[in-house]
Amino acid sequence: MKSSVQNGLANKATGPRTEQGKQRASRNSTKHGIFSELIVLKDESRTEYDRLVARLWEALQPEGALEEFLAQKLATNIWRQRRLLLAESAEIRRNMEFAEWDQRNRDQKEAEQIGNVPTEEDDHGLIRKIHNPDVLERCLELLADLRKQVEDGDFNQDRDLPILEIIYGDRDGNRLREDLYDSYESWLETSQCSKEERECEGYASPAQSRKNFLHDIDEEIRRFKRDQREHSSVQTARSQLEIMSRNVPDGPGLDRLLRYEANLDRSFDRTLSQLERLQRMRLGQPVLPKLEVRHSLA
Repeated sequence: MKSSVQNGLANKATGPRTEQGKQRASRNSTKHGIFSELIVLKDESRTEYDRLVARLWEALQPEGALEEFLAQKLATNIWRQRRLLLAESAEIRRNMEFAEWDQRNRDQKEAEQIGNVPTEEDDHGLIRKIHNPDVLERCLELLADLRKQVEDGDFNQDRDLPILEIIYGDRDGNRLREDLYDSYESWLETSQCSKEERECEGYASPAQSRKNFLHDIDEEIRRFKRDQREHSSVQTARSQLEIMSRNVPDGPGLDRLLRYEANLDRSFDRTLSQLERLQRMRLGQPVLPKLEVRHSLA
C-alpha cells in the first residue's frame, strides 16, 4: 500500500512547464524554507534541504496554507529519513569498524600482565603505557635524544642506559619481546670486540656497529609514529561517527532507530494521504478512502 502511494506521488504531477511557473516554483523553497531553521542541524547542508523543498513544490504544486504546510511536513519527514539512514550507518560502523582495534588494545594490555606481579620496586618503563598519546610522544622525544647522542659521539653506557631504562624499564625476565635495549647491548658488545675476534668472526667495526644501532633507533621511531598516526586516525573517525550517530533521539542502540523509522513512515503516509485528499477536493475529483497504514516492529 505504501509503495503505491509513493508511486502516485511520483506520477501525479509533472510540475510547471512554463518559464513563469518554474520561477514561481523556485521561489517556493525560499518562501517556505523557514522551517529549515528548525529542521536542519548545524552539520547538515541547508542548500540540500532547500533543494529538496524546491523539488517537492515542483512535484506537488501545493496551493493554500494547508497544502503548503503538508508539503513542508513531507519535506521534513524525508529529511529526517535521510538523517536516520546516516545515523544508522554510523551506529553500525561504530560497532564494527573498531572491534579489531579495541580487541588488539585489550590483548596488548592483558599480555603486559603476563608473568608480572607488580610491586613498588618494579619498573616496567613507559613502553607499558605506550597506548597513551602523551606517553608515546615522550618516548619519541627520548629516542630522538638518544639518537643524537650516539650519532654525535659513541656508545656511552652512563649516558645511554638511563634513557633506555626510562622507555623500556628494568632488564627482568618478564619482558614480552626483544626491544631497542637488546639492540643497544648487542651492538655495544660488538663494538667492544678485539680486532682479532672481529677479523676471525666477521663482526662489524665500532663505526658500523654504531651505524647499525642508529638504524634500529630509526626503525623504532617509525614504529612509534605509525602507532601514533593510527591512534589519531581512529580517534578522529570515532568522534565523527559518534556525532553522526547522535543526530537521532537517544535510545538503546538500533532499537531506537527502528522505532524512529516506524514513526517517520507513519507520519509520511498520513501526511501524503491528507495532501492528496485536499488536492482532490480542491480540483473537484473523487476523494479516495482515508488511508490507514499500520506498522509493526514485530
